[in-house]
Amino acid sequence: MFCLGASAQEENIVLKGEIVDARSQEPVLFASVLVINKNKGIASDTDGKFEFPVNYQDKIKITSIGYEPIEFTITEQLIAQHPTGLYIQMKPSVRELDSVVVTGLSENFYLRRKQGVPIDLGFVDPKTPKRDWTKPQAGFENGGFVISGLLSSLDKKVKEKRQLNKLLAAIEEEQARKNKAEAKFNREFVKAVTRIDDRVIAEFIEFCNFYETEIIQSSEYELTQKILKKYNEFLRR
Repeated sequence: MFCLGASAQEENIVLKGEIVDARSQEPVLFASVLVINKNKGIASDTDGKFEFPVNYQDKIKITSIGYEPIEFTITEQLIAQHPTGLYIQMKPSVRELDSVVVTGLSENFYLRRKQGVPIDLGFVDPKTPKRDWTKPQAGFENGGFVISGLLSSLDKKVKEKRQLNKLLAAIEEEQARKNKAEAKFNREFVKAVTRIDDRVIAEFIEFCNFYETEIIQSSEYELTQKILKKYNEFLRR
């Protein structure tokens, strides 16, 4: 169902991955990726991707509206077997609300739509005069209503609004994370650490390929050590 990859950094393992619909293979947006034993986690972005630090033996639970939840534990064996990245396929678990149809008995409502005619099941007083349901009935001459799938329509609009709000929140959170990472790891800082030539600094920054989470969580000293290590590798290419 999934492939898991991670890169070890001190005591933490930085996990990154992608969550998709098992049927359509489309990204599952804003799925909740929770570390159960720490009560913290992250949501997948607009491409269904995520990354964050965990530890061995952490219990992970992934949930999203309309899908069956997935749980697993981070182990050394699991990480060793899947070094290329986490790929999770969530199985849809759809619970659809039945449509509701209410038909008012009126001829002059909505361009004379077809009237509803009740079925006589015999639960009425036999002495009561029978009504002619082919004619307008008292109390319905001036109105009535027909609702077809109203609840389903309202439910769809509410879900769309929630999705939009989550999308905007995710975009804002992603931009804030990028800004925070760029404030720590940028051309000026790299040049001050390595004294690298301006002609290759862009190439070296791309060569470093640090995760945003890795940059944000590193101290200035740790980040300096990482850059120097990468610089030595860059020179020996």
